[in-house]
Amino acid sequence: MKKLLILFFLLNCFVFKVIGQTNESSNYEFAKRTFKSEYKKQSFEKYDGVIKIINESTFKFGEKTLTIINTDNSLLKIFKKGIFNPDIVFGAGTSKPLTQNQIDTMSTNEKVFYNMVRNDSLNISSVKELVKLNPNYKTKRFVFWLFNPGRLNPTEYYFELYNDNANYKSSLNEFLENAKMTFFYKGTIII
Repeated sequence: MKKLLILFFLLNCFVFKVIGQTNESSNYEFAKRTFKSEYKKQSFEKYDGVIKIINESTFKFGEKTLTIINTDNSLLKIFKKGIFNPDIVFGAGTSKPLTQNQIDTMSTNEKVFYNMVRNDSLNISSVKELVKLNPNYKTKRFVFWLFNPGRLNPTEYYFELYNDNANYKSSLNEFLENAKMTFFYKGTIII
């Protein structure tokens, strides 16, 4: 009986390790496939309007509010400098936010639809550099989760920044100073 329990335990550990894919490299698999199959170098304009800093992690781009959570402070410069332009997610138009009184008069279905199509605020979480996928010191690749109002699950997005002036000694702060976005891709819904 003891041998059977030990065999069962070892088999469980093996199955979890092989099937569960718990090592760090598996975290990069979807991103690696995305950059390999979907990558096409592009050029995105920086946000050219006024960016109002509401607080340390909330920024107002015209009528759109962008809140960044669970992200290293050194990466917030991507948003402060307008390198990430929120218009690339939903387009330049902004849905008009309704007052609480207007929302209260809506049916449940109307409220759900309103929350699904509104684009006046974006919540971004977990912006991370994909260090192992950076092809060279002039290019840095990132991933983040976007939470849409009215939806429970976030969507994973990938983007790439390029700085022609960067070299192997450039710090992240120096890199971001003259970086521009060269790739943006909507990934999968996180479940």
